[in-house]
Order: sequence, then structure tokens, then C-alpha cells
Amino acid sequence: MAEVLLLVLAVAFFARRGRGAGGAAPRWPSVLASAERAGIITGAQRTALLAHAAATEPPRLGGVAWLGVLAGLFVVAGISLLIARNWDQIGPGIRVAGFLVMLASVGEAAIRLRGRSAAASVPLELMWFFLPLLGIGLYGQTFQLSGDPIHPFLVWLALALPLAWMSERPVVAPLHVCALAVVLFAGNYVMEPFAFAFRTLTTPTLPSPLAITGDAARPLAWALSAAILVLIAAESLRRLPRGHRHHFVGICVVWTFCLLVTATPFRLRHEGWLVFAALALVTLWVAVMSMLDTSFEERAASIGVWLAALYGLTFTWHLNQVASGTTTTLGLVVAGGAALAAAATVLLAPPARFSPHRAWAIGAKAMMLAPLVVATAYLGDEVTRVWLAGGVMNVLLVAAAVGLMWHGSLVHQRAQVNLGVVVLIAVLVTRFLDVFGTMLRSGIGFIVAGCLLAALAWALERTRRRLLASPAGGRA
Repeated sequence: MAEVLLLVLAVAFFARRGRGAGGAAPRWPSVLASAERAGIITGAQRTALLAHAAATEPPRLGGVAWLGVLAGLFVVAGISLLIARNWDQIGPGIRVAGFLVMLASVGEAAIRLRGRSAAASVPLELMWFFLPLLGIGLYGQTFQLSGDPIHPFLVWLALALPLAWMSERPVVAPLHVCALAVVLFAGNYVMEPFAFAFRTLTTPTLPSPLAITGDAARPLAWALSAAILVLIAAESLRRLPRGHRHHFVGICVVWTFCLLVTATPFRLRHEGWLVFAALALVTLWVAVMSMLDTSFEERAASIGVWLAALYGLTFTWHLNQVASGTTTTLGLVVAGGAALAAAATVLLAPPARFSPHRAWAIGAKAMMLAPLVVATAYLGDEVTRVWLAGGVMNVLLVAAAVGLMWHGSLVHQRAQVNLGVVVLIAVLVTRFLDVFGTMLRSGIGFIVAGCLLAALAWALERTRRRLLASPAGGRA
């Protein structure tokens, strides 16, 4: 009864929304006709534009198409219920053979409908992508198999690799890249410690093919991890949409930092060196993204993490002891190498990659390298240097925020202005609470604090609007 009610509601919704492949008719044919009557274009130009648009317009999913998808889901749900109720009566051979037939049918249907119907091909490609994983689980459950949980996911990713590279739609490839990253991090850093923590004397633990933590040397796991990282980079550059092609740089940076904080031969237990390594890696991330000539939106993740790292270090003026802990030679090599690579990349990058204005580009380079130099104070054994470094980080973060606002108004980037305002508000509010936090013990203190924060918000918003409305930042 519930299924019938859902179908009735779906039919009513799509009937109200419109029929066919698009619902409401597009407006541009009437616009072209109006332009022809006004003498802006000729009749031949209008016909050519209509023909070109009809040939290049991407398929749209209208009411009937979505209703077909919904009907297919109901059919699949019904078949699943029938199989679940009679599961014990179905033999292992029939289960595996039935799954293989279904997988082949879905793949063939997705290939045949790829250029005809987006409403059918997209769901079929998604089913084709996830079915091998379900098949591996079915096989293991049918024959009562057990082992390392990472192996099935590696097999699934290998089976889905051709589909991710051959699919013409930007749907399967992003899912495959995300799955590669999740399996890589889980196999490298999660499964081995998890299995060690929950293992019992009667349950032996099998080493994961990607486990790189612990004392045992596993060259195959390191080689497989490196191969997956290369595959993530290649697939990102070749198959992902333009705005997401360089996210693999961030994945490599995070993976490298995990080497330094987990039980690997690269582990650093010294807080100061961890801070220095983190800042070096994130600076290298921003520098590499700049070298790749990406837009500000594409660099947003790296710039955001860099600003967040500076913001976190502004609290170090509260510390009352210096950093301590052990280090490893390999870890120090990674941290120092990352710092040298970041400095070299920033210095050798063309100034135009940072700003069209040469003076601003030089200032941006200096701003990126300054926190790395200040972070060396955390490696010493004097707490006064740590306090001084925390104060300098506050100054640098405020300078970065003001620079983003000012530069954004010059290059007509509303996103830079807004990001600078957000960072400046975060710093000023945090420092206000640090300095005047003792006032917030009475009602008068809260009132005064609220008025000061309101005045700060008003001043910053007025400044932001002036920057966007100025001749330099008018075109935001």
C-alpha cells in the first residue's frame, strides 16, 4: 500500500511539474526570434544557433525520466525482497551465477544507453560501479570466507577502474577517486591499529596489504601505497572536472603528515617539529597550487588550511612549557625537505601566479615564508621564544587578512575580500575574549562586550562594502 501511495504522489508531482524531457520550454528560442525581429541577427543566424544548441545541449532529466527511475527502484526493491525471503533455498552456485548475469546485464545496458538516455545510463553506471563490491560481499557470505577487510575493497577498486576511466559522465570518476583515498588512508593508518586494539588470543589478525604502521618492514605495502597515490593523481588530472583536478595535492600532503604522527619509521613525537612540519607541508601545498596556475577558488582548500594553521598557532602565547619529545632521522628529513621544497617553490614561482601586480606578488611570497621562519622558534628550549612566536603569528594573520581584503578589491575578487573579513573577525574576536574574558562575569560585562562586537561587525561590514564599491573592486 505504501508503494502505491508513493507512486501516486510521484505521478502527481511530475504531472504538475511538466511532461517530457524538460518540463517548461526553454526561453532562448523566443529570445532569438525577438532578436531577429529587432534586426539584431538574421534568420539564417537564428536557424544556425538553434541547430547548434540542439546538437550540443546536454540531456535533461524531466518528469517522465525520473518517474522511470523511481519505477525501476521499486522493481529492484521487490526483487530484493523475494530473494531475501527465499535466500536459504537458493544454492551457492545459483547465487553467484545470478549475480554475474545481473552484473553483465547492467554493464551492457549502461553501455548501450550511454548516448541515448541520461535518465537510464547514470543510474546504471552507478549500479555498475557498486555491484562488484556487493558481489564480493555475496561471495564471502556464501562461502563463509574471512580475512583482511581491505582486500575486498582493493579488488573492487581494481574492477571499477576501467569504468571510471571510460565513463563519459563526471560521476563515476569522482566516486572512484574518493574511494581510493578512503581505502588508502584506512589501510595505511587505521586498520592495523584497530585490529591490534581489538584482537583476542583466539582470533589471529592478518596483516593488511596496505599497513605501513608498526615495527615490521613491509616493502610491498609501501609500493602499493605509492602506486595508489600515483593512480589518484593521474585519475584526478585526467578524469575529474577542471575545478577538482588538483585535489590530489592535498591528499598527498595529508598522507605525508600522517606518516609523521602515526607509528611509522617517520614518526615525530616532538611537538615543535610537528608544528614546523605541518606548516612546511601546508605552505608547500599552497605553493604547488600556485605553480599549477589554478584559480583562487581552486586554491581555496589549501589557503583555508594555511590560514587555519596560523590561527591555531596564535594560541601558543598561552603555553607555559617548551616542546619536548623524540624524533626520527627519517621524520626530520621529511620535515626539513618539505620546508626546503616549500621555500624553493615559493621563490621560483612566477610572480604572476600570486598576483597580477608585481609588488603584491612579492608581498604574497614574503607572507607565505614568514610563518615558516617564525615556526623555528618552536624548536628551541626557551618558552619566551614560544610566546614571541605566538604574538608574531597574530600579527601575520592580521596582515594576511588585511592583505586579502585589499588585494581582493584590486583584482575584483569578492571571495578574497570576504575571506579576509572572516579571518579578521575570527582573530579580533578571539583576542578580545582573551584580553577581556574576565569582564564576562557580570551582566554589564556581557552588555559592553556585545556592544563592542556589534561595533566591530558594523565597521568591518562597512569596510568590506567600500572595498567592493571602490573603482578597483567594483566588478566583484
